[in-house]
Amino acid sequence: MFTIRRIAFTASTSFASDANIFSVPLGIVRSTPGFVSAFRGLQIDDGKTGYFITGGVYSDFQAALRPAATGEFEVHHVHADAVNPTTALSAPTTEFVLFTLKTGVAPAEISPFFDDLAHGLNAASGAHPPCLWAPSKVSGNHILVFVGWDTVQVCIINNLS
Repeated sequence: MFTIRRIAFTASTSFASDANIFSVPLGIVRSTPGFVSAFRGLQIDDGKTGYFITGGVYSDFQAALRPAATGEFEVHHVHADAVNPTTALSAPTTEFVLFTLKTGVAPAEISPFFDDLAHGLNAASGAHPPCLWAPSKVSGNHILVFVGWDTVQVCIINNLS
């Protein structure tokens, strides 16, 4: 099963100035059986949050990522059963949304909402469909959404409408 691993962390000054600090872990990931793709970047909104996204990788390589972070990692795994997220993750701008569900709400209860949301996002001007939404396999009260956009401005305009 294709799995996406989203790792968020407070970026070190080394990562903020040179995202190529991931050359060692990226080499490890690329040599792992089942590797499909990997993406890295710095959050534009705050300039402090780093992301490392891998697709199809099951091994634990977090120790190799340590030089890029100043604190703990926030890790989520999602299964991409019917959607290939490569287009959204390869877009010029990728939006990551982490929804925290209220206590007692199960992801299955609100899946129709996320299906409708995905349909709308996929049809939005400037989107790079298909977007992906899936519950976190690490935390039962989180749903992650990945959306590809032409630009940050297009993302903001679509989020405001």
